[in-house]
Amino acid sequence: MIKQDIQHALLSNLCQRVHLISGETYTGVCQIDHSADSLHIETNKGTFTVPYWTIKRFI
Repeated sequence: MIKQDIQHALLSNLCQRVHLISGETYTGVCQIDHSADSLHIETNKGTFTVPYWTIKRFI
């Protein structure tokens, strides 16, 4: 996904289900890290940081 699509998806709802190209899915509160071109996903199992290019879609 491109950065603009990610920003638009996050505007609608802070809690997201993020599906990665690897097949993993994370559910949690997302924050964009502009300087690192990545997304921080805070879940009940911890915080995960994923680069934008690994995001397939928001469910």
